[in-house]
Amino acid sequence: MQDIFSKILVIIALLIAILTQGQEFYTVKGVPNPTDDGSGWVSDPNNYLSLEEKTALNSMIFEIESKSTAQIAIVMLPSIGDEVPKDFAVKLFEYWGIGQAEKDNGLLILTIIDQRRTEFEVGYGLEPILTDALSYRIASQELVPHFKSANYGLGLLAGVERIQQILDNPDVISEIYDEGAGIEYTKNINPVFPILGVYFLVFLFVAYHYGSTIRKIAKNKEDFYDKFQDLYNMKHFLYMIFFPLPFILIRYLFVKKRLSNYRDHQRFSKITGEELFKKTEVTEDPFLKKGQLVEEKIHSMDYDVWVTDKGDDILILKYKKLFSKYSKCPKCGYKTYYTAHSKTVKSATRSSTGIREETHKCKNCDYQKVKRITIPILTSNSSSSGSSSSGGSSFGGGSSGGGGAGVSW
Repeated sequence: MQDIFSKILVIIALLIAILTQGQEFYTVKGVPNPTDDGSGWVSDPNNYLSLEEKTALNSMIFEIESKSTAQIAIVMLPSIGDEVPKDFAVKLFEYWGIGQAEKDNGLLILTIIDQRRTEFEVGYGLEPILTDALSYRIASQELVPHFKSANYGLGLLAGVERIQQILDNPDVISEIYDEGAGIEYTKNINPVFPILGVYFLVFLFVAYHYGSTIRKIAKNKEDFYDKFQDLYNMKHFLYMIFFPLPFILIRYLFVKKRLSNYRDHQRFSKITGEELFKKTEVTEDPFLKKGQLVEEKIHSMDYDVWVTDKGDDILILKYKKLFSKYSKCPKCGYKTYYTAHSKTVKSATRSSTGIREETHKCKNCDYQKVKRITIPILTSNSSSSGSSSSGGSSFGGGSSGGGGAGVSW
């Protein structure tokens, strides 16, 4: 009986060895710091990203830091064992000291392949800009669709590009540069009730202004199409950044319904006075031009076609999509122009500028244009000269604010 039990233990041990063979678990101290050897800001020891993708990411991150001083680190790991990705992200952020010490303006984008999980860990100084809601939105909209098909490089490039667009806003840059951004106040003092009171008063004022604007649009004498455009083009996202939950609920429970009513409201011909009837997505196609059909196919624009019973009047109304990577084509004029791909032709060094090549194409008329962008000369800055008190990394010694967001894919 004892011999049988011993054999069972041996078989179990062999099975465990087979199952765990080749797995690589990383600890915080075992993650290669990309700034140690000057390779950039991307740590990808198992090469989930191509060399071209890493170069493009490093170039974008360098431009972001040059303009805004914000520091970004990207880490791709096969496994961290049984550790929780969020906890691992906080510890790695602190160990490397991502961001500048006096500004805490760092961002860590950590991806754990075996857990299919990505964490955005944000420093104190970036939290007012890259809020939890905004971090989640970027991760879910830009990273997740690509990560599901293992296109990690495309997802990260899209996510960093969105972050770059946000930080390129001059008002945002000035907020990051502001050394009196209240970081120490947040760390050392916890005036909960006064802050909540002020926050509530501001919310009441903003909600009143938001509601009055919507009522004003409803009462004006514009056409329902114009009412739709006025309401649709309101800066809803500004309200959602500072008051995410209530305004998201208002947006989807109230504003969305009103937009739908404006769009589907009864219409009459301005020529004959007869009632117009809205075509379905299938029956409207014969009334649209090729470029319009392409716009609908790629979801850059949407069209509604209204026709009288006799067909003696046709009304075509166009509606833009809130988020689209397409812009107006300089040749055909349709919103079908996009950046097909971007590559670094020549990397920047400390003695010469680099060159990045962007290829833009049109989905409708096949127009193509290659644009060359100069990458600035690499300069010594806080990301390489500073030292962190939490591990001697060559980032700037910033601290995690505990904020950010995580997504599973």
